[in-house]
Amino acid sequence: MTSVIKFFSTVSTFFVPLSLLFAQKNASDSLLQNLELKEVVVQVTRVSSNSPVPHSNFSSEQLGKQYHAQDVPFLLSAVPSLVETSDAGAGTGYSGLRIRGSDPTRVNITLNGIPVNDAESQGVFWVNMPDLVGSVSEIQVQRGVGTSTNGAGAFGATINLDLSKVESDRFARINQTVGSFGTRRQSIHLGTGLFSSGLAFSARVSNVHSDGFVDRAKADLTGMHVTGAYIGEKQSIQCHLLTGKEITYQAWNGLPAQYLENPQLRTYNSTGTEREGAPYPDEVDHYTQRHFLLHYKQQIAANVLLQVNGHYTRGFGYFEQYKANQTLLDYGLSGDTFFPVSDLVRRRWLDNHFYGGTFALRWIPGGRWKSSVLLGGGWNHYAGAHFGEVIWSEHFTGAQNDYRYYDNEANKKDGNVFLKFEFAPINPLNVFVDFQVRCVNYRFLGYDNELNNVTQSANLLFFNPKMGATWQLSSKWQGFVFGGVGHREPNRDDYTQSTPNSRPKPEQMLDLEMGLRRKKDNGQLAMNLFWMQYLNQLVLDGRINDVGAFIRTNVPDSRRIGLELEVSEQWGSRFSWMGSASLSQNTVKEFQEYIDDWDTGTQETVVHQRTNLAFSPSAICRAEVNWVWWNRSNRVGKGSSFSSTLIGKYVSRQFLDNTSNGMASLPAYTVGDIRLNWTLDHIVGEKLALIFSVNNILDHKYESNGWVYRFISAGYDPRADDPYARLENGDKYHLAGFFPQAGRHWMATVQLSF
Repeated sequence: MTSVIKFFSTVSTFFVPLSLLFAQKNASDSLLQNLELKEVVVQVTRVSSNSPVPHSNFSSEQLGKQYHAQDVPFLLSAVPSLVETSDAGAGTGYSGLRIRGSDPTRVNITLNGIPVNDAESQGVFWVNMPDLVGSVSEIQVQRGVGTSTNGAGAFGATINLDLSKVESDRFARINQTVGSFGTRRQSIHLGTGLFSSGLAFSARVSNVHSDGFVDRAKADLTGMHVTGAYIGEKQSIQCHLLTGKEITYQAWNGLPAQYLENPQLRTYNSTGTEREGAPYPDEVDHYTQRHFLLHYKQQIAANVLLQVNGHYTRGFGYFEQYKANQTLLDYGLSGDTFFPVSDLVRRRWLDNHFYGGTFALRWIPGGRWKSSVLLGGGWNHYAGAHFGEVIWSEHFTGAQNDYRYYDNEANKKDGNVFLKFEFAPINPLNVFVDFQVRCVNYRFLGYDNELNNVTQSANLLFFNPKMGATWQLSSKWQGFVFGGVGHREPNRDDYTQSTPNSRPKPEQMLDLEMGLRRKKDNGQLAMNLFWMQYLNQLVLDGRINDVGAFIRTNVPDSRRIGLELEVSEQWGSRFSWMGSASLSQNTVKEFQEYIDDWDTGTQETVVHQRTNLAFSPSAICRAEVNWVWWNRSNRVGKGSSFSSTLIGKYVSRQFLDNTSNGMASLPAYTVGDIRLNWTLDHIVGEKLALIFSVNNILDHKYESNGWVYRFISAGYDPRADDPYARLENGDKYHLAGFFPQAGRHWMATVQLSF
């Protein structure tokens, strides 16, 4: 309770100046209508309901009914072919998703069309954007290669989060969440509404905390989002400031394989345990990230719109580690004569700047073909400093605290331009054509062919064509076909931990989609077939390259073939249900595995034929049933509603690598949740909403992520010394870590709106 009082007393000071604006008059009806007719931001990455690209939309109302303190991946659980996971096991902190088996580095994420993926690793770290859903008006997820967008290529999906909605009326919202594992969230969100002058302002401040299901996997997150907008007759401008700060205890190692079946050790966390005695308390990731977004739109003519966007992201922080028995010379330190090794504490820093601009010119010529043309593109520049510091050592001389033992910089420039056409040559047919050219220049510190660490650069040019068509078969049925090509560059480690001779090639994918949709008043049905053919997909094969690092190698031929189904139905005013199913084959035609031999220092080669792609379940099914117990309102406008929702999700077996080895896999699992929603109008404020959820209600034990490393050791059995080690057969072992998810747990949220 003390922390809650402290939070609200702090943010009240921040919101006082904003609250003074509430006294001003709001916009006239004509200006409000103008707001509804015009987009504040032209969402160039968004597709319409009749697009040939498979997609799912989630409105702020849908998200608000289920949102407590979970990260975005858990709120998108209903997307077909999606698997969500959490390092801490409870959905708050470090979390991630895979769509059609593609990890976060292959999923393109944008905020208002601005790229979010890290330019070097290409991943997305939701923990750096706390309570982001509190500002979202809509999320659209496009599966497959999707339409052209800014940032890295999308192989699994494109996710666009829309923060641009300007609310016409003034508002104030207060949220308080409590739950299992010490989870809590407090947030205040205020908005002035749209003034008669065309101005509007809003601000949100949030705090999220969770101790995590896994030992010590706590997360302390603070976030803020401030917006200002001006909407005129012919132009609009909107600016955003988002800032997030996170301090998260590391849970990256996973649960040792030998502890997996022991219920007493299921929450064990090995990070920080290199220190003798109690685990090191500051084995944390500490990072701050700030986003500045600026959007300007001008109506040049009645059928021509120009959108210009600018962005700047500032990120800085480190992760801290206690390391035992480190060779001091590896850090450039000279130890005591009797102590060539030492325990030490190190911080690995990232200090980066990411900025650029995008544009979109939309022309709707009209005429018989009902055509539209969109010319868009963008340019981005990333400048990142990577350095490490030793902040404490038990035995060393000649260096002070915060001694910097490595320091390098990287620069990456990314530019693209695309042209999209939509036209209807005949009445029931709508055709979509999309051409994109993207160029990448990456300058980094890496190894040359003589194994010298020197600054190098890589230049890449990609052409990504996409075409599709939608046919209106009847008033209710619609068919579609789509084909697209995507390219994606290797990530930072692929470049820096290799030489030009061992450096992998970029990946390429051909995505073919076809399907049917049926829409009616009380529900809808959609099904689509997809074929995703990869050329030079990057996978780990166990090999060590010419600089001694484990590498990702190009697999010439791999593919995903599947069927996705979506259905929703409303029966009367009380009962509704929705479901999805994804059935797929995800295979590598031929995969060559390299296994370390600890006895000889060499590697054994094993060739696998037609194996399963890692982390690619063959079946994902989800169903959601909703029952409205009552929905009442009286003559003076006061009302209430109460509903319950039952959710079930099944994910089939996932392999941890591309060998289809059953011992290195995640077993299939089924999870069930139940949610209660109760709203009261005009009882306290404008609306009081209560949400209560029990997740994993059957208390199933399951794991949603993991890793594996395979080796041969005839002369030494490592199992007694390393709990991550397991015997496969003969003299073949592996090290494996798993990420268990929480058993039965609950969360409750109170939302008060004025």
